[in-house]
Amino acid sequence: MGIVVYTTSCYTKTHIRDQQIKVLQFIEVNNIDAEIIDLTMNTSARDIMIENMPKEKTKDGAQILPPQIFSNDEYCGDYEEFFLAMENMTPFSFFKLDPPPGSFEEKLIAKRKNAA
Repeated sequence: MGIVVYTTSCYTKTHIRDQQIKVLQFIEVNNIDAEIIDLTMNTSARDIMIENMPKEKTKDGAQILPPQIFSNDEYCGDYEEFFLAMENMTPFSFFKLDPPPGSFEEKLIAKRKNAA
């Protein structure tokens, strides 16, 4: 199945559009195979998305905004978690993917393993 990004083509706030664009641009630039599911066009997908999310993310009527990102049905996170991974220079780890050989992220992971 690979990476799945739940998005919406109908948004009332421009920050949602901008966040989706940033995630999708990263995926495209890095040639990551991903399925993009528009929740506006596929309303039944929302139930599947919520079912696969951690319960703490969906409890107490929490507002769930796109983009929501999964890797093989395993929840990766939302935009805020993607942003933190970018800030920490670990975006491939966020997507639960091996970083490219020789990349900064690969070296960072190796350094952390050696320190442990």
